[in-house]
Amino acid sequence: MSIPGSILLTGITGSLGSVLARYMLDEGYTIKALVREQNHEIATVRTKRTLKIIDASYGDNLEVILGDICNKNLGISNQGLSNVSLIIHCAALLDFSDESAQKSNLINVNGTTNVLDLAEKLKTPVCYISTAYVAGKRKGVVREYELNVGQEFHNNYEKSKCCAEKNVQDWSERTGLPVMIFRPSILVGDSQKGKIVSFDGVYNLLKFFDNAADLIKNQEFRAIANPNATKNFIPIDIASKMIWYIIKSNKPGVYHITNPNPISLDKLREIFIELFDIPRARFVDEKDFKRKKASRYELMYKKVSSLYMPYLCEEPIFDRTFTEQVVSGDIFEIPEMNLVFFRKLLNYARKEQWGKYRSETKKQPDIRHTNIVEDYFNRFLADKMHKQLLPDLKNLTANCRISVSEIPSKSWYLEIEKGRLENISLNGMKSQCAYSIDGDTFERIVKGKLAPQQAFFRKKIDIKGNIEIGLKLATVLAAFFRKYPYESGENNG
Repeated sequence: MSIPGSILLTGITGSLGSVLARYMLDEGYTIKALVREQNHEIATVRTKRTLKIIDASYGDNLEVILGDICNKNLGISNQGLSNVSLIIHCAALLDFSDESAQKSNLINVNGTTNVLDLAEKLKTPVCYISTAYVAGKRKGVVREYELNVGQEFHNNYEKSKCCAEKNVQDWSERTGLPVMIFRPSILVGDSQKGKIVSFDGVYNLLKFFDNAADLIKNQEFRAIANPNATKNFIPIDIASKMIWYIIKSNKPGVYHITNPNPISLDKLREIFIELFDIPRARFVDEKDFKRKKASRYELMYKKVSSLYMPYLCEEPIFDRTFTEQVVSGDIFEIPEMNLVFFRKLLNYARKEQWGKYRSETKKQPDIRHTNIVEDYFNRFLADKMHKQLLPDLKNLTANCRISVSEIPSKSWYLEIEKGRLENISLNGMKSQCAYSIDGDTFERIVKGKLAPQQAFFRKKIDIKGNIEIGLKLATVLAAFFRKYPYESGENNG
């Protein structure tokens, strides 16, 4: 298939969209990339920086368009879109948490509807990136021609993507315009160097063990999972090449972009044991887990992995009949999911510090965050001085320092003695451990919406000094934040 005009692409700054764009740009196709940002200059910088991460070359055949899929007509005028002959819709919110349900519907469902409305105006076909996990809680073989067969879902992400995919299919039937729907499984770094733009999904579990391995060491470590279940990983470059190949084949349909040889969780456990040197790690079911008191790190892992727990217990078999009819032979060889491959993923994530320092521009001071942080320490927390933080903390004596990235000139020292907060001081005192955090994460934590130990294992918090004391204190503070969630002085009148 030759695509005569431009390709309108959403999600170019995401993991899949960026690599897909690389192959299109390499072949000389013209891309109009829709990017949501404050202004066009920032959107362009962000796009080019993302493409640089995955070694994409670009020139005059890339145009960045400021817009938002959540707006009608994607927030852009039709001017300049007259030569668009294909829309590839990759943009989506990948968030399994209950608190993101409304946002998932806004972006994944309503956003897709807005893309379809524009495609209808332009009379262009649509390629939609769905997910293999629209299968939800189904077991056994899932066929590509099946969608909603009455299955339940593990989370609102799955449900929203299933709803959006149904809308795409209905739209095609109503308008007569062709669609291709792609359902990738779990995307991981590329097959050559492990490169990827966003470290989410399975990377959150890798991050946990990367931080916790030295603390776990030779201790028994139990995790709730089904060793016989499989996990369907596919490298981002292989998935993108398959999708682009099928798009060029010009054969409308639904395609599972999955690994025909998924890895068992028991094999994945063996790989993690080798990667992180945690020889006593093992899988148990929830009943066995409750038979013995869990260690601190087992409980922390349980909290960190809670959103992914359903995926550690079961997974269906993704039939690839339609995919293999188009992608015949071994032209896209998927590497074995073994120790060598996962070491490649881990080494790249470590090299990139899990994406922590990828921002090209320094964070600008945020007045709102500055006000929240200062109000928290100066008023809200000061009101708890010389009082027992929690009834069962009389044996806790520790001190720490907290700094927020948006306020680089200040840090706050806290001293707890026998469970009582005895000292809050600014920029003073040597501490046993120091927490570094950004304003958004700080706000979520003090409002009781995110446990600090979870934030640590997701690389949202840095702990320097005595990490064991830092984690112990984080566990204590999590209970405190839940009991006394922060409210601003304005709310208190």
